[in-house]
Amino acid sequence: MPSLSELIAQKLTEANVDVVFGLPGGENVEALDALRKRGIQFVLVRNEPSAVFMADARARLTGGIGVALTTLGPGATNAYAGVAHAFLDRAPVLLLTAQTDPKLIGSHTHQALDLQAVFKPVTKFTASLTPENANETLNHALSILRANRPGPAHLSVPAAFANRPVNNISLPSSSPAMGLVDRDRIARAGEILSSSRRPVIVAGLGLEPDKPYSQLRALAESLHAPVIDTPKSKGALPADHPLFVGTLGLTTTDPAYEILDASDCILAIGFDVVELVKPWKQPQPTIWISNWENDDPRIDAECELVGGLNSILDALLGSTVRVDETWGEKKVSAWREARLSPPKSGTAPNRISPADALSSIRSNTPPETIVTTDVGSHKIFTALNWRALEPNAFFVSNGLSAMGFGVASAIAAARATRKPTVCVTGDAGLAMVIGELAIAVELDLPLIVVVMNDSALDLIRFAQTKRDLQIFGTEFINPNYELVARGYGFEYARIENRNQCDAAIVKAVAGRKPALLEMMIDAAGYR
Repeated sequence: MPSLSELIAQKLTEANVDVVFGLPGGENVEALDALRKRGIQFVLVRNEPSAVFMADARARLTGGIGVALTTLGPGATNAYAGVAHAFLDRAPVLLLTAQTDPKLIGSHTHQALDLQAVFKPVTKFTASLTPENANETLNHALSILRANRPGPAHLSVPAAFANRPVNNISLPSSSPAMGLVDRDRIARAGEILSSSRRPVIVAGLGLEPDKPYSQLRALAESLHAPVIDTPKSKGALPADHPLFVGTLGLTTTDPAYEILDASDCILAIGFDVVELVKPWKQPQPTIWISNWENDDPRIDAECELVGGLNSILDALLGSTVRVDETWGEKKVSAWREARLSPPKSGTAPNRISPADALSSIRSNTPPETIVTTDVGSHKIFTALNWRALEPNAFFVSNGLSAMGFGVASAIAAARATRKPTVCVTGDAGLAMVIGELAIAVELDLPLIVVVMNDSALDLIRFAQTKRDLQIFGTEFINPNYELVARGYGFEYARIENRNQCDAAIVKAVAGRKPALLEMMIDAAGYR
């Protein structure tokens, strides 16, 4: 019979897990050895939340699950930000932590915490493994990650049980098949559409892993419906498509709200209001289309279609809509024309504007290049303005908006694809996880880290100036990034204008080696 550690490794192998990200303690050594024997790679992070961020990116790219591992006590609690991110961004990540010997509970306090109580608010399931419950509990935890609305689970493994033999081994449970959508509901959706003259599609994070991108495009073109995406679904319809409008979820005044508010019917496809900073109060009839039920929180919907997205969108393709002549492609074109920016004022000396930085990255990278962003002014600007040309190639922490996500997710993406991957991060976000840069060198990854250097928590500093408050506690001194880059074995370039940016991006993409590009950013350009 296998030991508890061996059973964990076996179950992960059966779930097609080929890598675990983590930061172990002495209590995890048996689990690490079991992973090694199973041929599962272990990526050692420098900060526990990074392990969960990486596991999330791995899950999103593969359509499977991600796994992170930490020790007990401080390791488990330090991973909490990552798990909370996974909870709000609906990421199917399993966190494995060590735990105190149950015999010592009540008499031993060193690093001893009730981890089930700690993780219950931010997981779909949490439990402590024992030789008696291990098989059933592991099967349940692995199956629940993607059941209904995806989300994280947590399992603690007392070191005292790691080598104990496990009883009652059985085959893993299978996930229930997605049922067919009721034909009456499809007909009801068709009726709503038939009375619509200005339909709009809002596509959200729930498009993965079904990947109904061809069906979404066909439906949008059939209905002449403008398409609005969210930060987690950028690229669902390419940014250069005549029906693409823009992105919602960054501010309460995102430009795309103008088109949304002008519509008379909303098809919410894989949409989740967790992605928005503005409460959802749209009065138009809404057709809810998702793999999970409309709840937590529920939004008003005239019709709810829950099931496989591909089959639902195929069924809706036959819908007949008499669209206003001024809607659809004409409306989007006129709206874009009206929003063309006036000639920009000059940037500060020896500084590059955020717009030029993004434009350079887009112009000098392939359409499928994965771009990740951290949190701050650059996140809002990038999520609103990045021209995503391929689906599932823009990664961001949006529900929780956790700093440190950008670098970690880019590392996982570069590892998975072995293609140049760009991380756009603020200087404060990079400072939180700068140690993770070593992983890119260890794994020889084509990672390009673009650090927006303005020596400030710019989003907070802007809030101070906007309220006529003195700037206080939001500015800092950055390190010499060239020395940092050289110390980790990264290529380096300091960028102060568009020409330098173009040259640096081209060189970094061609070099396929870790590179750190220091953008001397003019923060005024974020406004």
